[in-house]
Amino acid sequence: MFLVAVVSLAGCLTAGCAEKEKNTPVSMTSEREMAAVVLPTAQDGSTKIAPVLPTTSANVASVNWIDIKDCTYDLRASFFAGLKQLEGKVDNQVTALTAKRAAMTSDVNTKDWDFAMKEVGDARSFLKSVGAEMGKASADTWTQQKDAVGQAWLRTQTAYDKVLSSTTR
Repeated sequence: MFLVAVVSLAGCLTAGCAEKEKNTPVSMTSEREMAAVVLPTAQDGSTKIAPVLPTTSANVASVNWIDIKDCTYDLRASFFAGLKQLEGKVDNQVTALTAKRAAMTSDVNTKDWDFAMKEVGDARSFLKSVGAEMGKASADTWTQQKDAVGQAWLRTQTAYDKVLSSTTR
């Protein structure tokens, strides 16, 4: 997978990314900081190289579902870039919650916290799997699958909020 991303990025940089002007990305950093993903574009098996921003703490905090929820099939490269950032945001949330849990003392009742954290993990896995399925969407199934990603995103944030509001702080 890494090799595909590197080769795709090299192809994108040497080809000049002619599609860049047609697709408005969620946010852009320098081309050196971008990775790429290969998207299927037609039934004939051809592919398209789409930039995907790395999921660092700085750029995942700025993206929200509302930023990508209205992306059409033609703007799927921007959608996938934003989705990767959302997945990174969830990863950062899980990392912070895990660190908070590790710092809890042994005399604290963590039963509710642990139960809520299991749902966060399940929701995170579901978001990633629905996002992967989204890569197979056609123009006809785009809206339906995008709605499923939206529901998966909502599930992750609901689960995250539940952990934050658990009685164990």
